[in-house]
Amino acid sequence: MPRKRERPKGESRFPIAWVLLAIASGWVVPQAVCAEGAQTARGWLPIVLHAADAWADDARLVWVENDAPVDATGRAEAWGYLFYSPLQHAMRSYSVRDGALTTAKDQAVSVAAPGLDAWLDSDAVMDAALRRANSDLGPEHRLENLLLVRGVFAREAAWVAVFVLAEGPRLFVVCDAQSGDVLRAWRG
Repeated sequence: MPRKRERPKGESRFPIAWVLLAIASGWVVPQAVCAEGAQTARGWLPIVLHAADAWADDARLVWVENDAPVDATGRAEAWGYLFYSPLQHAMRSYSVRDGALTTAKDQAVSVAAPGLDAWLDSDAVMDAALRRANSDLGPEHRLENLLLVRGVFAREAAWVAVFVLAEGPRLFVVCDAQSGDVLRAWRG
């Protein structure tokens, strides 16, 4: 039988009934955690961490992506989070919009994915990504997507900003998730 994760002293866990009720009714985060409207990727992370912890004791965050347009400050009105449970060999995604958990969905495909440990928030990487996009595409580009993942575009965690200019090819800018430095960029 798989062993449950030991919780550090003082770490609390919401009762499962509370978490399920919060998911069903749309959990609104207290004002102290975030303001309504656009938020950084970390802004609504507490919501999904509680939900993922109720789903699986060993759940680890493996992917973060905007679920609504991202502005130049790295904020979006909705973010998506993907978790992987090694014990269950399963993945579950969550979506948060305006501080409310809107979706919790088991994924049909499950891949052993490395967890995201230390990472800068979305607002901290936007400056470097935008400078690179301005340099490569000029000021008329549009940020289409911003995602955080480990082991796909770089060995460690990396933010990937996808820019588009009219209907032309996209510019992918990969930034180190711990320093914010641009690692590489390409068009495709």
